[in-house]
Amino acid sequence: MRKKSKRDIKKIIETMLEAHNHIMELLKSKRIADANNLLAQCQECAMHIGNVIEKNEGMDTQAVLYLEEYCEQLYRMSKNTAKKYINKCKRQMDDSLHHVEYEVDQKFKISKLKIVFMPYKISMWDCMESVWEAATADDECETFVVPIPYYERDIQGNIEKLCYEGSLFPDYIPIISYKEFSLETELPDIIYIHNPFDGANYVTSVHPDFYSSKLKQYTENLVYIPYFIIGNGVMPETHRNLPAYKNINKIIVQDEDKKESLLDYVFEDKIAVLGSPKVDKLLKLNKKKEEVLKYEIPLEWKKKIAEKKVILFNVSITGILQNSKYAFAKIRYVLDIFQNRNDVVLLWRPHPLVEATLKSMRPGMYEEYVQIKKVFVHRDNGILDQSEDAGISAVIADAYLGESTSSLVHYFGVLEKPVLFIDWKISKDICLDRNFLYFHSFFREENEIYFVPSNEGSILDLYKLDLDKGLINKVMEFPGKVSNTVLGYGIKKVKNKIILYPFNAEDIYIYDIDKKQAIKIVLSASRNCTGLFGEAIEFNGYIFLKPTYYPAIVKIDIQSFEVCEFKECVRPFLQVNGRNRILFSWSYVKKDHYLYLASCNDSRMLIFNMKDGSFEIKNIGDYKYGYFNIIYDGEYFWLAAYQANSVVRWNEIDGEVREYIYPITKELAMEKVTSSLIDNKNEIIVCYGFDTDMIVIDKETGEYKQKTEIQNALAKLQKEKIGNSEGFLYAKYLNEEKVLLFNYGNSSVNIWNLNTNEWEIIPIRFPKSEMLSVEKWKMEKYCLQKSVPYHFVESTVAIPQFIDYIVCGDTNVFKQKYECYKAQGNVGEEVHEYIKNEL
Repeated sequence: MRKKSKRDIKKIIETMLEAHNHIMELLKSKRIADANNLLAQCQECAMHIGNVIEKNEGMDTQAVLYLEEYCEQLYRMSKNTAKKYINKCKRQMDDSLHHVEYEVDQKFKISKLKIVFMPYKISMWDCMESVWEAATADDECETFVVPIPYYERDIQGNIEKLCYEGSLFPDYIPIISYKEFSLETELPDIIYIHNPFDGANYVTSVHPDFYSSKLKQYTENLVYIPYFIIGNGVMPETHRNLPAYKNINKIIVQDEDKKESLLDYVFEDKIAVLGSPKVDKLLKLNKKKEEVLKYEIPLEWKKKIAEKKVILFNVSITGILQNSKYAFAKIRYVLDIFQNRNDVVLLWRPHPLVEATLKSMRPGMYEEYVQIKKVFVHRDNGILDQSEDAGISAVIADAYLGESTSSLVHYFGVLEKPVLFIDWKISKDICLDRNFLYFHSFFREENEIYFVPSNEGSILDLYKLDLDKGLINKVMEFPGKVSNTVLGYGIKKVKNKIILYPFNAEDIYIYDIDKKQAIKIVLSASRNCTGLFGEAIEFNGYIFLKPTYYPAIVKIDIQSFEVCEFKECVRPFLQVNGRNRILFSWSYVKKDHYLYLASCNDSRMLIFNMKDGSFEIKNIGDYKYGYFNIIYDGEYFWLAAYQANSVVRWNEIDGEVREYIYPITKELAMEKVTSSLIDNKNEIIVCYGFDTDMIVIDKETGEYKQKTEIQNALAKLQKEKIGNSEGFLYAKYLNEEKVLLFNYGNSSVNIWNLNTNEWEIIPIRFPKSEMLSVEKWKMEKYCLQKSVPYHFVESTVAIPQFIDYIVCGDTNVFKQKYECYKAQGNVGEEVHEYIKNEL
């Protein structure tokens, strides 16, 4: 006998016993007709119990004999209403029912619960499998897996094709054909479904015979398990009010947030917060990953994977439809990125219903989509994943690339694997300069220059560039930490000490090469500042730091590390209308024991005495602009105007000022004009900071011109430019005849021999391993978004970067346990026990 039948019999008996008391009261008050009516109802209940017992346990059971006695006692009571007689009769009736209850409870074995699982798509079976496993392992249960048919719809929503996937289920699942299984005969205790739409889906519809309203007729426990996993937050709006909900007895949800979002549409007692059984299947597959790779994927996949990393690329129906303008360009872009890589395999897994949807809703897009697939398959270097089990695909993949809205994202959250969300609008490379290595200052030893990069993530690393061989090597890492990430430090070497002075960092480091130790110097006003200093100047065992934003010239004794700040000399340059501003740019000259600092905001010059700290301020003409760069040729100071296309010649002795105007393109805004200056005998060479170009100005006449031999050399640089940035960031002398220019557009050091006009171009590039290490640091520190699951987005991490990140391994930052997934591997057991106990 079924457990439910036992429980129902017990409830009926409890009601009959209460009725006995009421019958006695009616008889005592002479309400004979009412008493007889109630006695008749008790007889009907007894007959119902008897029928249930005979149906489940057969004829001639002791319980049925007790029921027959009970009916006799009911009859006798209806014929004799004497008080003494009816009291005796009631006791006999009560005893008979207690005997029946005992027989049912103790003598009749509980028959197995009948539990039916009715999936319609094999790809969604994983939301039921662990519940089925728990029920199958339960001796009290009998399970049936009955896949049901469904229809695909055409563009008008009409029924187009009948589909049945029963033959696609694994061999270990005993499938029963829906044609051979009778719900009316079996009357299952529990029916599980994963389709809540009935006929309300635009793309597919389960067969009407299996709508929830029909299934409800044959069970008192219709249970819906969502076929998807989602992260933190509420149920998707499209899943909050669905046709089947009114007929379903229980909806299984992941967490309290999902439950809360359903309460406007579903009674609370219908919702059970237990997690997603899909998680169990994923964890189970992941534990046997090696076995999956060996036995459960096609041979073609195995050959292509062959120890390579695998990245799953997923596109959804909604993604394509909502981004139809960009969708196919995006898909082609992604496929092309992987085409020329031999260290990673693309596992392209379109949503199983993409083609059916496009064919029915966007027939114009259908043909193009099919053609893209054909090209991808023809290339034969990736895997088109049309398998039914997305869990296997997620297990063998090392990372996810695709949309944020797909539930497949959360497979990777459960498995703690890296995720990158695509931007549909990006369809070309946005990181061509990934390996560009930038620096803003250096020191030279023989024919090698040493620098700390200004790239994010590497600004405490010391690099060496061999100017003869053009080779770059990382020398060492300095100790310390940096809060800002760009233009971190400038560098200066004095004897056995290397001084790192902050551009956008906060503290000064003095590194003793012999002792391999660093001393950190904390400045009084460096916190939360950017652009502190632009140069370090050595004088008599001291370092003087030229301020950019910092409100003082800083003097440091490199032996005792004593620090002195000169603020008075800088104060007149600090503010305009109460706002801080750049004080001095590249504009400084060391002359004897004096520092000449040209203002970046007006036509004043600060002349600072490094011996005693005294100073004076002189006006250089009366110009509204300041100066970006300054050089001294032994007679005149030459100053490149900041945000103006002019060079000013200043004679310190007599104060004479002369301005030389040079042309700029009409398209260039004045606020972008910056230039470096080179002294070349009778000429001043203006190196544009905003373009790969130069103007030569005659010192005496002020005439300007472009020299053909220089233009030819520059044209080659222009061709090699990558990205939008261009121009010479700075120009510094290597010796009397050679100048080093750093070209920002292609990240190159350009050694120009002023006498011979020979140019040597040295690309400044990260070695790949170091580039990837820096990118990993940057990505995990600044680009990782710590929602559920942890992920990157393509606007901050380009797909090629992400691929390299995966290939290099060490993605432990993604190893997170998310509460919303309830990833303990026992959700199926909990669902089974909960629903079973609800019976």
